[in-house]
Parts: sequence; structure tokens; C-alpha cells
Amino acid sequence: MKMIIRLSLLIMIMAISGKNIVFAQDAESSVKAALVTLFELSKSKTYEKAATLIAYEGDDKARIRKDSYNPLNKDEIGQVKRVCKKISALIDLSSKQENGRFQKEKDGALDTFILEVNFISGDQKLVTAFTFIKTEKGFLLTDIN
Repeated sequence: MKMIIRLSLLIMIMAISGKNIVFAQDAESSVKAALVTLFELSKSKTYEKAATLIAYEGDDKARIRKDSYNPLNKDEIGQVKRVCKKISALIDLSSKQENGRFQKEKDGALDTFILEVNFISGDQKLVTAFTFIKTEKGFLLTDIN
């Protein structure tokens, strides 16, 4: 009987661990896909579409880090343009980009997902961390550092 209980516990632990590994892989691929899309939208200056991939940081406390920017709001598009121009500048200054380390961290009660990107130009390499959060709308960019 004890053997069956131990075996059941072991199977349960392995199943839970497996789910976490799958989620981490899904999170990483989803973050990478969102960032590739943001790179493309930033280069093409398609700010309205980019707005849906960037986490809201404004005066409406109910929306902060829970919603994306509203592509129909001119004030919010101004913030989106600022983020997209920063991304475009990083891309323009580099000859290629390579994904680096991916990690999940806690920011208070919120899980954040950080993907480092190496922007390479000749012998120089600039490592930039792109931080995302998971919301009902998917993974949204919250910070570039």
C-alpha cells in the first residue's frame, strides 16, 4: 500500500513538473514570437498594430499591466511610437540580432518573462532585456532595458 502511495505521489510530481516545463517552453516561444512581431511593426511604423503588443502604462490604474495600449487613442499611440522608435533604433544600429537568455521572474505578484537580445554591430554587442507579462490578450511588452 505504501508503495502505491509513493508511486502515485511520484507520478503526480512528475506530471506537475512536466506541465511547468511545457509552459516555460510555450512562454519562451510566445515571447519570441511577440518580439519578432514587434520588431517588424516597429520597422514598418505600424504603430496601431504594435499598440496591441505593449502593456499599458498610463493614468488609468485599472489598466496598468493588465491591458494593452488602445490603438484608437492618440495619446496612447504617442507612447507606442516612443517604444517602437526605441526598438527601431536598436535594430538600425545593429547588423544582426541574436536571442540570448530567457528567464521567468516575479515582480511582486506578477510573473514577468525576460528575453535578452544581443544587438551586434561589428565587434560591438549591446545586450538588451525585453520584459513581458502574460495577460488575457497574450504576452505584452512592459519594459526595454
